[in-house]
Amino acid sequence: MSRSTWKPVYIHPQLISQLNSKNEKETNDIVLFNRSTIITEEFIGHRLHIYNGVRFFSIEVDADKIGHRLGEFSPTKKKPIPKKKKK
Repeated sequence: MSRSTWKPVYIHPQLISQLNSKNEKETNDIVLFNRSTIITEEFIGHRLHIYNGVRFFSIEVDADKIGHRLGEFSPTKKKPIPKKKKK
């Protein structure tokens, strides 16, 4: 089910403080465990490391990713690999 249009965009409160403090430093790497946050203009130019439950996926945020959720860029399921037949 999608989020209602009358509700504001969800951004984790701790993430907002990390974005503001990281602007002053040279590094733009941010480690995230929250996959439900929606990408906004404040994220552009940052490198995000998103945790999917097993490992971290690294993404560089650009203008094309605005409006998407962070979880869309860190898959949680492996693609099935068919077994080879023995001769």
